[in-house]
Amino acid sequence: GCILCSEDNGCITCHHRLFLLIWRDGIRQYGMCVHTCPPGYFGVRGLEVNRCTKCRSPSCESCFSKDFCMKCKDKFYLHKGQCFRQCPPSTAAQPGTHECQEMCEPGPWSEWSTCNHEGRTCGCKWGVETRVREVLGANREEGAACPALLETRKCRMRKHCPGGEH
Repeated sequence: GCILCSEDNGCITCHHRLFLLIWRDGIRQYGMCVHTCPPGYFGVRGLEVNRCTKCRSPSCESCFSKDFCMKCKDKFYLHKGQCFRQCPPSTAAQPGTHECQEMCEPGPWSEWSTCNHEGRTCGCKWGVETRVREVLGANREEGAACPALLETRKCRMRKHCPGGEH
């Protein structure tokens, strides 16, 4: 796939569908034409040449651009395109992946609602009461892992309705 090469440095120009991968060994530089860029690099297509460009972060295994990582190396966690040794505050590592997910912070529980059964507050032995809590912070991220925001429990209702209503 090499169109133009140097005896000392390998490929200098590749066929238009291939990427030019350049790596250094000490002060020497070598070029090679490849179909896909290796881990730690991403492909940039250009008018003159397609190049493999190295990800900026050494902890990044696969990147979309110089500064946006898509997969981190082992022992690192991915969050918003960056690699971290541990997940940042208010995030948690997802099981089975090395990605950090935002955690939402719920507010306090409301008071329990009136005990009711099918919209009525009397005339039946058992009903249900509920309570809710809101998420603190108006701009909670989509996909954030939240604890329960609604709870229900069984409750004993007043047996007789006022005025003889059943």
